[in-house]
Amino acid sequence: MAWAWKTSAIENTRFEIKYTPYFSSIGPVSTACPTYDPRATRIWVKIECDYTRRILVKAIAKRQSRLCGVKNQKDASILWADYEDLDFDRVLASGGKIKANSYLVRKGLARKAQLAYYLRKYMAKRPRSILHGAIPETLVIETWEAFEEGMSFGALGATFDGNLTATLSLRDRLDWCLRDARERIARSPGSTWILKPSVTNKGAEITVFKDYQSMRDIVRTWPDVREWVLQAYIVTPLLYRRRKFHLRCYVLAVGNLSVYVWRQILLLTSTVEYDSEDLCNQLAHVTNTARQVEDGEMCPAAEDCVFSLDDLVDDLRTKQHLSLEQAGGIVSDIRGGIENVTGELFKALHGERTVFAPVPQCFELLGLDFLVSMDQTSSNESGLPLLTPQVHLLEVNPGPDFKQTGPRLKSVIEGLLEATLDVAVLEDEEISKDLALVYQSLHPENGEVGMRLLDG
Repeated sequence: MAWAWKTSAIENTRFEIKYTPYFSSIGPVSTACPTYDPRATRIWVKIECDYTRRILVKAIAKRQSRLCGVKNQKDASILWADYEDLDFDRVLASGGKIKANSYLVRKGLARKAQLAYYLRKYMAKRPRSILHGAIPETLVIETWEAFEEGMSFGALGATFDGNLTATLSLRDRLDWCLRDARERIARSPGSTWILKPSVTNKGAEITVFKDYQSMRDIVRTWPDVREWVLQAYIVTPLLYRRRKFHLRCYVLAVGNLSVYVWRQILLLTSTVEYDSEDLCNQLAHVTNTARQVEDGEMCPAAEDCVFSLDDLVDDLRTKQHLSLEQAGGIVSDIRGGIENVTGELFKALHGERTVFAPVPQCFELLGLDFLVSMDQTSSNESGLPLLTPQVHLLEVNPGPDFKQTGPRLKSVIEGLLEATLDVAVLEDEEISKDLALVYQSLHPENGEVGMRLLDG
C-alpha cells in the first residue's frame, strides 16, 4: 500500500500533519500533494510496516515544499519501498534520474557466511586491520553436499563416488559436512560456541552450546538450513543491569559510496540476568529483541528491552564505581569504536562487486549489531582496573525492523529517517550532527579503487 499526505485546517494555531492511505479511487497526483510545486521531487512510498511508514510519511510531509508524494512509482524519481517492491530495472536504466532506497546486490553484507568469507579474505592481507579484534573467530558450515546425490566426497586422498554416497544416510552425510567444526570444537574443550544460520533474522535458530553433539543436534533439527556460521562465543560481555545486551547501530550507505553512522545507538537487552555457565535459558544469551518478545515471559513489549547507549553511563557509574567523566569516556570510546569498525567493514566489502554493488542512484539503511567486551589494560592510582571497551561486529541487517524500537525511543527512528531524506534524497550539504561520515570513496561515479576512512 502506498501512502499520501495532506494538511488539515489550522488546529491550535499550528498545522497538524495527517496522512491517508492510497486506494484505487484516489485522484491524480495533485490531490495527493495539495501544495504541489512542479519543482518538488516526486517520491513514491510503499512500506508494509505501519510503524516505519507513518514516521517516513510524516518526515516527507515536513518537507512538502521540496518533496511530493505520488501514487504510481512510474511518476516518481525517488522510490522508497520494501526491497521486493522496487523496480531495479527501471532504476538502473534511468541514468541516475531515479533513486531507490536499496542496493540490488548486497548479499555480501546480508548473508553471515558471505560476510565472514570476505572479511577473512580482507584481514588475511591486512594483519593490522582493526577488524582482527572486532570479528569473533568464525567457521562457515555448509551442508549442501549432504543433499546432492551425485556429489563426491573426498577423505584422506580417497574419493567416494555417487553410488557409494547414495547408500549413506542423511545423518551420515550431515556428519561429513560437520567434520571441520567437530575438529575445531575438539581443540578447545569446555569452550562456548554460538551457531547461527547464514540467512535468518530476529534471532531465529541461534543457539549457544559447549559440545559438538549439541551443534550436531541443531543442524539435524533444521535440515532446510544449508549454511551456518559457527563463532567463538564471547563469554564476558559488558552487562547492563546485569543483563547481556547488544548495540544496534543504524548505518546509511549512499551511492558508490559514502557511509554514515547514526550516532543515536540503541542498547537491546535480554529479559533475564546473564550467567555465562547457564546455557539452558537461551534468552539470557540471545538478545535479539523480536525473540525476547516472542519467547520471554518478562518482556511483554519490545520497549522493555530497548534502551539508548547513553543509558549505559549511569549503570557503569554504579556497577564499576566510575566517575561521570570516566563512564562517559567509556561510552564515547564504544561509539568511536563502532564508527571505526563500520568504516573498515565497508572498506573491506567495497570492490567485491559480485556480492556488494553500490551504485550512484541508490542508498540504503542497514542495522549493524555489535557486542561490547571490556579489557583491563592497567590500574589507576587507587588500584582499580582501567577498562577499555572492545566492540565486536555480530551481523549486518539490510531492511532493519524499525518497529522493534517501540514508542519510547521512536524519536531515534524519526531523526534517522529525516536525516536520510536530507542526505540521500535532497542532497543537503548541512546534515544532522548525529550523522557521522565514516567512509567515502574518492571516485563515487565509477567506483574506481581509491577510498578513505574518516575519523569518527
